[in-house]
Amino acid sequence: MRNKYSYNLIKWSLRKVNLPIKSDALVLDVGSGSNPHPAADVLLEKYVDITHRYAPLVADRPTVLADACKMPFKDKAFDYVIAFHVLEHINKPELFLNELQRVGKAGYIETPNAVFERLIPYDVHVLEIMNPKNELVIHKKTSAKPDEYINNLKVVENFPKWNKFFYNNPELFHVRYFWQNEIKYRIVNPELEADWINKIKATPSQEIVKTNTIINLRTLGLNYLRKFYNRRKKRTFNLLDILACPECHGCLTENDNYFVCERCKLKYSKIPLPDFNGGQTF
Repeated sequence: MRNKYSYNLIKWSLRKVNLPIKSDALVLDVGSGSNPHPAADVLLEKYVDITHRYAPLVADRPTVLADACKMPFKDKAFDYVIAFHVLEHINKPELFLNELQRVGKAGYIETPNAVFERLIPYDVHVLEIMNPKNELVIHKKTSAKPDEYINNLKVVENFPKWNKFFYNNPELFHVRYFWQNEIKYRIVNPELEADWINKIKATPSQEIVKTNTIINLRTLGLNYLRKFYNRRKKRTFNLLDILACPECHGCLTENDNYFVCERCKLKYSKIPLPDFNGGQTF
């Protein structure tokens, strides 16, 4: 049984606000979803609707709607880039990791690790990841539940001692990877396309849909921290100065309805979001 007040769980719950982010850093949260990092200046998300997440999108600061494998930012635009539980969803991890390195100078990546994925496989996760010797070692899953024997046993659900050990020791079942200048990674089966994930992404999980209105203490705490950081940080910047065409990385100009690439002439729409105060999203 999970001990909600154990030292391990309290320490784990505070990890998000203990990242080594300087107060004057320009910060990007990739895949920010319903709980963007309190210190983030810019949010990047692919989906607006709630069918792909557990709660509605929060867009309470400049928010860019784009593919994380093709980000619309200039090279080294950000001092720090955060990616909480995004990498495991991407079947072409090299594109995502290369983009993180291109737009950021340093950052943090967190995912469930391979042991977690074998014990409790998520059908929307396409990768199994470990980080020995400060290197991300990535294995593409051959299917949503590749280890039929372990998966069918439901070890965490059916074995009380495993359940207690799993939930009271989250650090043992996650990858926490800090990087500076370079992300060291290796894909052990790069030849596998893992296209099976596309069908699952096209049909959102009913578990996500039916739990998307849950509000808990963690969410309330993060809401408070976001307000605290926003008051304390007071960073001012021009979003147009860091935006770039996601196709050619050319500079953008802005009019009332579009951003336009000066180099390839592609247009990108501005999309208003109800939670975004006083602005537009890209």
